[in-house]
Amino acid sequence: MAPDPKQTENLKKNAAVLRTMLDHRKLKYTVEEETAQRVHIRIHFTGEDIPMTLHLILRADRQIASVYSVMPFQITEEHRNNAAIAVAAANHGLIDGSFDLNLKNGEIRFRLTSCFIESVLSEPLFSYLMFVSAETVDRYNDRFMALNTGDMSLDEFLRLDAADEQ
Repeated sequence: MAPDPKQTENLKKNAAVLRTMLDHRKLKYTVEEETAQRVHIRIHFTGEDIPMTLHLILRADRQIASVYSVMPFQITEEHRNNAAIAVAAANHGLIDGSFDLNLKNGEIRFRLTSCFIESVLSEPLFSYLMFVSAETVDRYNDRFMALNTGDMSLDEFLRLDAADEQ
């Protein structure tokens, strides 16, 4: 269903605040899509180890702002059961956002969503959504990769994760 004019206007206002936040922080980004229904901005970060891409998406029909990041590798079939346990453990300690594991293709993605029904999100909130996502992905991407390559056991992953929660 197409968004109504009020939803479209609200999308435009939120997109303007998002861009202003990115510009104020002097971050380089790419606008992948900008329509009356959807705005998609892509930004690259280099964390402590593995570079990451964040996708910031605003949807008029659902009045949501979402951030997601796909790990730059896929979990092999032989490691998917352990990865599913690791994803569940990681999610247990997260306040905002979650990881998803696609058992069919081994993709792990992080996502965080906020609603903007009849409101305009602030620059600090957009900043929070983006930087919490980046920090969370940076904390876990190397662990998921090490689990996938066999360089880390599930027990080691779970010990590290438990230490993070303390």
